Amino acid sequence: MTAVSRNSNIELLRLVLMFMVVLLHFNNAAMGGAFVYVKDKVVDNFVLHIFESLSICAVNGFMIISGYFLYTNKKVNFGKVIDILLIVIFYRIFDYIMQILFFDVSFSIKCFLSRFLPENYFAIFYVVCYMLSPYIAWLWNEMGNSMANFFIVLLLAIFIIIPTGLDLAVDLHILNNASTLSPIAIMGNGAGYTVIQFLVMLSLGMWIRKRQLNISTSLLIVIYIISSLIMTVCIAKMPSLYNYCSIFTVITAVCIFLLFSKIKFKNQVVNFCAKSSFAIFCIHTGEFANRIWRNIITEKFFANGVFQTIFWMLICVGLMFLFCLLISIVMRLVFGKLKSFFVGIFPVYVSDWQ
Repeated sequence: MTAVSRNSNIELLRLVLMFMVVLLHFNNAAMGGAFVYVKDKVVDNFVLHIFESLSICAVNGFMIISGYFLYTNKKVNFGKVIDILLIVIFYRIFDYIMQILFFDVSFSIKCFLSRFLPENYFAIFYVVCYMLSPYIAWLWNEMGNSMANFFIVLLLAIFIIIPTGLDLAVDLHILNNASTLSPIAIMGNGAGYTVIQFLVMLSLGMWIRKRQLNISTSLLIVIYIISSLIMTVCIAKMPSLYNYCSIFTVITAVCIFLLFSKIKFKNQVVNFCAKSSFAIFCIHTGEFANRIWRNIITEKFFANGVFQTIFWMLICVGLMFLFCLLISIVMRLVFGKLKSFFVGIFPVYVSDWQ
């Protein structure tokens, strides 16, 4: 099995997806709060939901990328596991220190020690998927094309299509809840915030690699736009369309991955910056970054029409993205070698599948 070179197209996709994540959090009521400010502005609200619908595929997209490149993975590098968790811990400590320095937060031993716990759902789920990836990859490599096609349909039917139907039935008050019918958990579908969702997206990426899908660019763009518009138009009555286990978020994730996979170019700057994608996620979701947003973003940004709303959205999201990217680059330059030395002492388990 030949290795797939990580061309800059996929590294650029990582940066685009992370920009989308920052945009999602700009809209989030508990973070940037944009949806709160435009709730009574019909046009502004609709436009922000268009951007939300275009971006909601980001987390699924990251896992599809991982599955695509882990298709030939035969090892578990525990150093990589530690590396991911260390990034989370480092930026949790950094976040706490910045709050103390800039926002008059009082130092607490209890709070400081709690920062040494890697509290980050994405990191925990990703680590689980990564450690299981050699065995999942072996399964996909062993299957013939017909069996692989049937298996991916089965996975999507059980863990995507059925949960989508159940969640929509709850939205439309056909069901009170999906807890007793969900194939995911007794508490329901969890909006896709489950390790099952991550594993299914990982498998989807591996299946795409195995089958070498070749769908025309124009068709991918049409499907991506139509799926996004369906979410935008229907979201008021069907908020579960934004769930990660929604069929529409999965469709848009597949489309954007396949679109970028068609681009072929090499760029060292893109590759270098893309290494900061996870750090950007950790930094901008911290309370320090959210305090910055809450101190800057006010209702005046959304007071004079939809073009001003779009302008300030792009400015706020762009500046937050660049702010986190620069912090990450500085930290990598200062602490990168020390971290590499530390994670390098952890063992690598290599499986023996052919």
